[in-house]
Amino acid sequence: MHALIVDKFEICRQGFKVALEASFDDVTICEANTVNEALACLNNHGSDIVLLTMDNINKRLNHALSLLQEAANNTPVVVVGEAENFEIVKEAFDFGIKGFLDRSNSKSVMIAAIQLVLAGGLYFPPEIQFKLLGQAPEGKSITKRDDEKDKYLTRRQLEVLRYVALGNSNKMIAQELGIAPGTVKVHISNLMRDLQAKNRTQAVSIANELQIL
Repeated sequence: MHALIVDKFEICRQGFKVALEASFDDVTICEANTVNEALACLNNHGSDIVLLTMDNINKRLNHALSLLQEAANNTPVVVVGEAENFEIVKEAFDFGIKGFLDRSNSKSVMIAAIQLVLAGGLYFPPEIQFKLLGQAPEGKSITKRDDEKDKYLTRRQLEVLRYVALGNSNKMIAQELGIAPGTVKVHISNLMRDLQAKNRTQAVSIANELQIL
């Protein structure tokens, strides 16, 4: 995986770098403390994901995002900043970024969010993402956008995931939900794919970190 970390403070870039290298195999990281350095990195090496740290969403950030998104094409951009202000996060969301991490998030939440974004989903702070996406808790997963319907976690998939979290076997889940064991297996396979999980336990762990269970 190629990652681009954009932060004006070296100590912060190093923190992200250590976390990524400890969590992903074969990671190549490019560091930049300015947007111009980030653009040079994208032009020279490309990237699978961009982590952009900014204090506030403003015209300067919008300009930076515009330049980065144009240079990165379809590469997802995740902003790290202060998530207390809903309007700030909403402005970033409306601009088309794929994720917003609060500075207070733990390493495990950061890695789980990055895994979800790399899988094609979105991640925003759980306390505001229902407002952002206009989804009810009992509806489809709030980690996906309306224009990515095929990538949603459906209500049924969430039900299956909850039973997996309880340690139930495929046969037991099938009996509880009144569906075929083969259907349960398909749901679990899709869940692990969307959450970038290697097994059932990791899928539950990632879902818990992202608070979608």
